[in-house]
Amino acid sequence: MSASTRRIMWVVLVIIAVGLLAVGARRDPTEGSSENRLFAIGNRMKCLQCTGETVSDSQAPIAVQMRTEIRRQMQLGRTDDEIYSFFVERYGARVLLTPSSSGFAAVVWIAPVVAVGLGAVGLAYVFGRTRRTATSATDEDRAIVGRALDGDPAHDPEGAPS
Repeated sequence: MSASTRRIMWVVLVIIAVGLLAVGARRDPTEGSSENRLFAIGNRMKCLQCTGETVSDSQAPIAVQMRTEIRRQMQLGRTDDEIYSFFVERYGARVLLTPSSSGFAAVVWIAPVVAVGLGAVGLAYVFGRTRRTATSATDEDRAIVGRALDGDPAHDPEGAPS
């Protein structure tokens, strides 16, 4: 693969990564009492009666009650953090799908970033080292290959004539 092809591949990879980050960084509504905000808040809390469902997705009675309470809290003008705090006080931190970013729970946020960074450094080291250690064939190497291609039995790896 030529150097220009590798550069083009890296540029495409960077463009894709930036695009994914831009889509992932899109902000949910944080004010008002719209259905979008209701479901954005509900998507960050888990249904306490279901397995693997958010408050927004579940039709369990407790999830319906929680959505009603979220709507009431939004109409009172509460911020997202105040609404989350209300539910944490009532049900405990287990209601939140997103772990806290302080204390020991910060490891959940930091570990993947560190792992990806170390992986990138490791790959750069391996690929950089491979490029540096590549050597060209010597005249002796070329002679051995030439004799092998000509069918010289003295240099046949299996020791038998071809």
